[in-house]
Amino acid sequence: MKHLIACLLTICALSSQAQLSWMSTFESVKLESDSFWNGSDTTGGFISGKAFYRNSYNPAWKSWSGFSVSNMKDSTTAGWGNQYSARTAKGSNHTSNYAVLGGGGMVVLMEPTTVSGCYVTTNTYVALSMANGDQFAKKFGGTSGNDADYFRLIATGYSKGSATSAEAFYLADFRDSDNAKDYIVEDWTYFDLSKLGEVDSIRFHFESSDTGQHGINTPKYACIDNFNTDKVSRGLTQDIDFEKSITNKDTFLNGSEYNGGFDMGQSFFMNSYDTAWKSWSGWAISSMTDTVTADFTNQYSSITGNGYRNSQNYIVGFNRATILFPHVKDKPFWTSLPIYNVSITNSTYGYKTMRDGNNFAKKFGGTSGNDKDYLVVKAVATDVYGATSDTLEFYLADYRFDDNAKDYIVKDWQKWYLDDLLSGTSTVRLDFWVEGSDTGQYGLNTPAYFCLDDLFTEYTGVAKVNTPTINIYPNPTSDWLYVDVDAWVESISVRNLSGAVVLKNNPSVHAIPTSGLNPGIYVLHVNTDKGIISRKFVKQ
Repeated sequence: MKHLIACLLTICALSSQAQLSWMSTFESVKLESDSFWNGSDTTGGFISGKAFYRNSYNPAWKSWSGFSVSNMKDSTTAGWGNQYSARTAKGSNHTSNYAVLGGGGMVVLMEPTTVSGCYVTTNTYVALSMANGDQFAKKFGGTSGNDADYFRLIATGYSKGSATSAEAFYLADFRDSDNAKDYIVEDWTYFDLSKLGEVDSIRFHFESSDTGQHGINTPKYACIDNFNTDKVSRGLTQDIDFEKSITNKDTFLNGSEYNGGFDMGQSFFMNSYDTAWKSWSGWAISSMTDTVTADFTNQYSSITGNGYRNSQNYIVGFNRATILFPHVKDKPFWTSLPIYNVSITNSTYGYKTMRDGNNFAKKFGGTSGNDKDYLVVKAVATDVYGATSDTLEFYLADYRFDDNAKDYIVKDWQKWYLDDLLSGTSTVRLDFWVEGSDTGQYGLNTPAYFCLDDLFTEYTGVAKVNTPTINIYPNPTSDWLYVDVDAWVESISVRNLSGAVVLKNNPSVHAIPTSGLNPGIYVLHVNTDKGIISRKFVKQ
C-alpha cells in the first residue's frame, strides 16, 4: 500500500505539467485472455487514469470487494461462479478490459476533479438472477410481473471527507405500471456523475427492492468502463488540432503522465506506457521540430517540423494506435453529410530511414532502386454493435511502380479521407496500424511511426445558405459521370478513398470520363464560386 501511495503522489506531481483530460479505460491492467484480477496479490487496489480503485481481498475466504478488473466474455452462465463477466461480454468500445464493482467500493482521485461520468452495464450473474430468480434472490416483477422491483447503483461524491451529493443509476427498473416499460440494462449506458461537483473521491454502493434478513438479496455487482468520459454531445469530436495540449515547442507527451491515453473532445487517444523501459505505443502528442536527426532519439518529430498548416502541435502514432468515441446506439453519432478527413505525414525518423536506410532497416528501392518497397498506414472502424468496416489505406511510401520516377516517400501533410469509416455511422473506435515490405524475424524493420493532425475536419465547403445544388449521374457509373451544378465551376477532381487525386477534369466540361478508373468507390470534388462540394460515386 505504501508503494501505491508513493505512485499516487508521483503521478499527481507529473500531472500538473499539462492540462489534459483523462479517462480510466482499465486497459493498462495486464490480463491474460478471459481472465480477471481480483486483488489476490493483496496490493489493495490499482491505478487507471488518474484514479485509484480500492480493493479488499480476504485470503482466508478467497473473497473480495471493491473493484476488480476483467475481460471475461461469458454472457450466458448463471450463478456466482460467473461473477466477473459483463452482460455485454466486452468493454464499452469493444475493448478488452472493464472494471467489476463487487459489494461496493471507493474511487480515490489523484487531484480534485469534477468527474463527467462513466459507462455502466449489468454483470451477467446479476442480470440472469434478476431475469429468472435463483436460490437467494427473486425474479424481478414476481410471478405476476407486477412487483415494483428495482436495483440501482448509488454514487456519492466526497470532498475533504464531506459528502457533496449523490446520484443513482438504475440497473433494473420494474416500477412502472406498464410492464412493457420494465427493463434490465443489457448494454453499456452512460451514468452522469457531473452533478457530484468537484470531488476527491466517489463511493459506490447498491440498493434493491429485494431485501431480507441479511440485507440485499440481489447479487451486488455492476460493471464500469471509461470512467471520467464526457457526456455525449454531437459535434465535439470534430476538428481536433491539439494546439491547447502543449504550450512550448520541442516537447512531447508520451503517456508517462496519463496512464492510458489522452481525452480530447470526446475522442480518447489510447496510449500504453511501460515505466520499466520508458517505452510507449499508441499515441503521443508532440511539438518537436527536428527534421534532421535520423535515429531513434528523434521518434517524436514530423518530417515537416510542425503541424498541419504550420501549427505547432500534432500527434504521433506508433505501431498500433486506437481512438475511442462515445458509445451511441440509438442513432449515428457521426453526421451523414460531411466528408471527414485527417492530415497525415511521415515522422522524421521514418522518412530518413526509408530514404537512406540504417543499421536495422533497408533503404527503400534497394541498391538498384527497383525493389518494390512500401510503408502503409491502415485504418478500420468498429461500430457500436461490433461490426468492423473495410480497411482504408494510406501509403506513406510506395516504390512498387515499374517506373521508378513514380516512387515516393511522403514529405508534407496530405489529406486522408475517412468518411467511409465515419460518415453516418455509430463508430465507437478507430484502429490504425502500420505495415510494410521490409520485415524480419521480429516484424517490421522500418520504423512504424506516422503523424496526424487536424482530425475529423468536416470538408463541406461554405455556409449552408451559399451551398450550390449538385446532381451527379449515373451512379454507379461505367464510362461517364455527368455533373449538373448551379454555380460557376473552378475545378473538378476525383480522389480515391486514400485521398489521392486520380483524375482532373476541365472545369468547363461537366462530363467526366471514368472508364480508366478501377472499380471501387471514389469522391468527386467540385470547387465552385459558392464553395466546395463533394459526392461519393461508385465505378463499376
